[in-house]
Amino acid sequence: MTFPRITLILFLASQSCFTFASDKFIEPTMVNIPGGQVTMNTESNATKTPKTFDIKAFRMGKYEVTVAEFEKFVAATNYPTPTKCQHMNSKKWFEEIPATWEKRNHLVSQYEPVACIGWDAAQSYVQWLSKETGKHYRLPRDAEWEYAARAGTTTTYYWGDDAAQACTYANIADQAAEAAIKRDYDGLESKDHVGVVPCNDKSGYASVVGLYKPNAFGLYDMIGNILEFTQDCYEGDCTKRLVRGGTWHWPPSAKFGAAPTDWIGSLEGFRIVEEISDDHACVQPESKACKKLSRKSKFDQALAKAQKDAMKNF
Repeated sequence: MTFPRITLILFLASQSCFTFASDKFIEPTMVNIPGGQVTMNTESNATKTPKTFDIKAFRMGKYEVTVAEFEKFVAATNYPTPTKCQHMNSKKWFEEIPATWEKRNHLVSQYEPVACIGWDAAQSYVQWLSKETGKHYRLPRDAEWEYAARAGTTTTYYWGDDAAQACTYANIADQAAEAAIKRDYDGLESKDHVGVVPCNDKSGYASVVGLYKPNAFGLYDMIGNILEFTQDCYEGDCTKRLVRGGTWHWPPSAKFGAAPTDWIGSLEGFRIVEEISDDHACVQPESKACKKLSRKSKFDQALAKAQKDAMKNF
């Protein structure tokens, strides 16, 4: 971004008073995902034998869960959030340093995805939101995440096969990230560690959610910005959970990895899924279920303003 960083921080801080501050929780904006099938390699799958999964209709968060949404959870529950986080730290690259979900390096907007929380906090958040709303929210299953990310495509990425087009659709390790890391970390160059895609997405680090083009299902940031926790255990070991999607720190990829449940990192966050019955699936645009999904909340309106303000710097 071309905005001077201190000026940007002060500007965004001035926008941080919620118009929805009296709300006990912020119900995430959801996208209806129709049922279907997805064929994929599961977990580490050493044999690389694809498996086909039947996917029931569900709803998925349009965006990654933001700092603003997570703040409501912490305020309501006094959840003991971590105080240290794996974070970029000068030429040491990443190491555990003092940092929290609300006070960490490079966080300049409450509308960025929440990170430095760990899997347990993400799981506690969806359980709390379910209780507050009476709906069945949870973390996505690995197959659901894959199906939603592909959005009916069979290409390498949901926009096609060319990684160089990623900057239109995702916040990934690109020329902007390379410049920011070199500037902020004693001349350190990310291309020496992770590679850099030859395009410029205008974001050096994590960005406000929803700034780039969505996939065909209308989901934003499925590849890029931050990694996303899933519900699934890794190879039967539930002390580790599968994570999906890419980050601002890596080239575009939706491939999975695993993170221990006690891993607290600045590259990992989450989005949520809502289980629905067939009666509540949004099938026809004029149906009550669809119209209800299209209503804009106060949070949607505030986020739209944050997105517009952030885009001025592109």
